[in-house]
Amino acid sequence: MPEKRKIPYKWVLLVLIAILIFVCILFSTKSDHTNTESKPDFITLEEYMKVSDESWFLTGKKEYIVQAMMVSKETSFHNDFEVVDYTVTDDGETVILKGEFEEMWTSKLPKVIITYRKPDGNPLTEEDFVHKDTWIEIAAIPEPNAYYAMHVPSDINVIVETAWGDQLHTNLQNAPHGNGDYLVCRVDENGNPDLSDVWILNGVVFPKYYDMEHKLDEQ
Repeated sequence: MPEKRKIPYKWVLLVLIAILIFVCILFSTKSDHTNTESKPDFITLEEYMKVSDESWFLTGKKEYIVQAMMVSKETSFHNDFEVVDYTVTDDGETVILKGEFEEMWTSKLPKVIITYRKPDGNPLTEEDFVHKDTWIEIAAIPEPNAYYAMHVPSDINVIVETAWGDQLHTNLQNAPHGNGDYLVCRVDENGNPDLSDVWILNGVVFPKYYDMEHKLDEQ
């Protein structure tokens, strides 16, 4: 009888390793595909309201102090909470606002005058902003029970199409969010959330500027 050839041990080991690698790749590919289907990168506002355990709760803007300034030259800055860059010029109408977390954003002068007042309670006027490049303190006019808000956990990205044509995202990467951002809208004439105009507020700053009384009542 012819002598049986023995397969070298190292070849058996290499074949086993190759099979193991193939199985790992196959499993990894299937796992990634499953995760992509079950956890999409984003969902719309309408989809989120259908599937979320969260609900709208009544809230209102607190009275809080911010700083405001108009500029005499082009000024640029970055907002860490919004993950956006701003550039402001001396256009006679744009006001830079700085909040209690040192975050900065912009608003138009007429809106600032009706949304804020002086810390002593007196109304603001355009004359309060004539000294450019100088911060002044202003106080938000409180609006109790004038808004609705809904929490979005930090691992969920909801896309909101705003009334002014922008597209906003909750819980953007490279920004702090606490336990997650909040969807905010006004109370409509029937006492319900006005879903025609929804915007997003960062989860870190929301509890500082809006009351959480009714959210706590739900818990």
